[in-house]
Amino acid sequence: MTASPPLYEHYEVLERLQLRGYELEELLNVGLVAPVAGGPSGAPRYCAETIDHLATPQQRNRLSDALWWDFELNRPGYMPDGAPWARAVDLPDYPFDDEEQQSWARRYYKLKKACEPFPYPYPERLARYRSRMEDKATKAFERKHCIKRPHATKSRKISVGRRHLRRDMSRAEIRDLVWTKTMIRAAADLGISEFALRHLCKRLRIPIPTRGHFNHKDPKKRPPKPALPPLNRIERSTDPEPVR
Repeated sequence: MTASPPLYEHYEVLERLQLRGYELEELLNVGLVAPVAGGPSGAPRYCAETIDHLATPQQRNRLSDALWWDFELNRPGYMPDGAPWARAVDLPDYPFDDEEQQSWARRYYKLKKACEPFPYPYPERLARYRSRMEDKATKAFERKHCIKRPHATKSRKISVGRRHLRRDMSRAEIRDLVWTKTMIRAAADLGISEFALRHLCKRLRIPIPTRGHFNHKDPKKRPPKPALPPLNRIERSTDPEPVR
C-alpha cells in the first residue's frame, strides 16, 4: 500500500510562504498557486512539495513580484522609476509561467486597476479560470503520484411526461422520485400512468420499492434506496423514446 502524498492546509501554506490571506488570494486568482485536493469538509489542500519549492528565496521573490507586477513597465510596480531591476528567476514569461497565464494576468490586473477601489467586475470569469487552474493542478498531481480518480458517470436525460408536462430527468432523479413517494403519486407528478412509469424503470434498470414499502410509519425502518446498476453499452447508446 503506497503512502498518500503530503498535503498542506490553507493556514500551513500561509505560514510556509509567509503570506497574508489576501496575498494568497491574489496568487490563486492568477493561477500561480492552486489547490490539488479537498479535505473532509471541502477545504482546499495544496501539494506540500510544490509549496516547499515556492518557499525557496528565489521563488518567494518571484511570488512577491507577481503580486506587484506592472505590465506597462514590465517589472514590479513597487520599484521607483529608474531603479535597476534584475530577474530573480530566469523564466521565459517572468513572473508568469506561460503565455495563457500571462495573458489572463494582464487582463485581470488591468481590469482590477481600472475599477479600483471596487472588486474585479467579472466574478464568474474569475471563478471559471480558478476552477480550470485547480483542475489542471489536480490532474498533474494525480499523474505524478499515480492516483486514479473514479470515472464520473454521465447523467443521461430522459424525456418524461405528457406534452404539457414533459421534462428531462436523469436516472438518478427518477430513482429518487420513486423512492420518496408511491408509484401512483410519482407517476401523477410526471403526468404518466403507473404502468408507464414501471415500464420506464424496468427499461432503464431503475430499482423500485417493493410492495408495502411506504406502509412503514417510521421512515427509518424503510429499506434504503439502492445504488443504480450500470447500463450496458447497448442500453447507454440507445435513447429511449419519450414516455407519454
